Amino acid sequence: MDALTFRRLVLTWQKLALNFRRPAPTWQTAALSWQRPAPTFRRLAPGWQRLAPGFRREKRWSSTALRWAGCNFPGIFGLLMATYFPTSFMRYLFLLSWLLGSLPALAQPAARPVYRNLVMEGGGIRGVAYGGALLELERQGVLAGLQRVGGTSAGAIQAALLAVGYSPQEIVEVVNNTPIQRFNDGRFLFFGGSHRLTRQFGWYRGDALTAHIMQLVARKTGNPNLTLQELHQLAQQQPGRYLDLYTTGTNLTQQRVQVFSHETNPTLRVADAVRISMSIPLYFRAVLLDARGNVIQGKPQKGQPVQVLVDGGLLANYPVELFDYPRYLPTQLSASTAPDAAGRVFNPETLGLRLDRAEQIACDTLPTGRQELAPYDINGFGSYIAALYNLTEETLNPTRAQDWSRTVSINTEGFAPKIKRMPDADKQRLMASGRRGVQAFFGR
Repeated sequence: MDALTFRRLVLTWQKLALNFRRPAPTWQTAALSWQRPAPTFRRLAPGWQRLAPGFRREKRWSSTALRWAGCNFPGIFGLLMATYFPTSFMRYLFLLSWLLGSLPALAQPAARPVYRNLVMEGGGIRGVAYGGALLELERQGVLAGLQRVGGTSAGAIQAALLAVGYSPQEIVEVVNNTPIQRFNDGRFLFFGGSHRLTRQFGWYRGDALTAHIMQLVARKTGNPNLTLQELHQLAQQQPGRYLDLYTTGTNLTQQRVQVFSHETNPTLRVADAVRISMSIPLYFRAVLLDARGNVIQGKPQKGQPVQVLVDGGLLANYPVELFDYPRYLPTQLSASTAPDAAGRVFNPETLGLRLDRAEQIACDTLPTGRQELAPYDINGFGSYIAALYNLTEETLNPTRAQDWSRTVSINTEGFAPKIKRMPDADKQRLMASGRRGVQAFFGR
């Protein structure tokens, strides 16, 4: 096969596969990136090198062309090559490669992506459902490749437990054995709550929540004051056991979403990162940070500059885009993907867990994805507040169309997000819903 004929073949492939214009440097990376290696091609490649002198002379571009084509489109590749080789023997050889390369690809389902990042939405008491979802993700082997975990509010505490080494079963046990209503702390409930609301921007203190998280962190790491940087070091030393943690908060002072991690706030305690993300406005006391980003304990000094932080769910309740940056992508994918104006790129290695009403999930799982919010049945003051909350949250936190392909939708089973005592039967009901959500996602 002369060089001119080979160039014509390459042009044909450029028309058939747009991704061919960004060829991978070797057949190995091409096969890995597409997750469709062709063993037949690898066996025949040495023979082609001997048969076609032009294959060697033009290896800077043409060998990549052949390898890319063979790895990604073995069936069509075999047919095209058969038409370019003049001898009937070579035609039969390439037709055989088409049969061997195409039939297994047709018989086998597409390989599941390897997930490196997990993100959990906020949702108050409904976050109990994540225990069941994590158990199912573990059963299906999805958690094995995780390196980072992020979340907001209720999703943040579940993410923190996973990050410091709790297994899904241990997380379920923590949820089942924690009297959640005790987080509604503070002396002199009415007068004390009124005072805190006007002076500290929250009815309840939230100190019991912080202390509880510190105890849970200490149980796995031996250090209740573990910082995000120290957790990162553990994740580097023992990957798979510990994960990097990312939580969100709403900075009312700076009027923006703020992400807390070892990259942004290395000296911040894990417990404080979770507490910030769970600071439901007017419900829990707001968290104050000093100029260095450290939590101010007690009353700030007169004239001291402070930043007021509340629940990340206000502006980033479902932060599935946390890891949509080139630094979190595999090298070969990062090099071939152009960031948008905000510097973001879609990360296929991120999986998100999201809590929604059954009516909304029915809309979101249509082939076209979410087109609008599902109607809300208002039959009293409680449902009125719930509808108002839902509309505000969804308007402030719109989910992009491309994110539904990496989102597990979990039915909230009609529960409201308010933190309150929950019977064991209701907890099990939510956890079962979490399991079903994961099964539905990977079964579609």
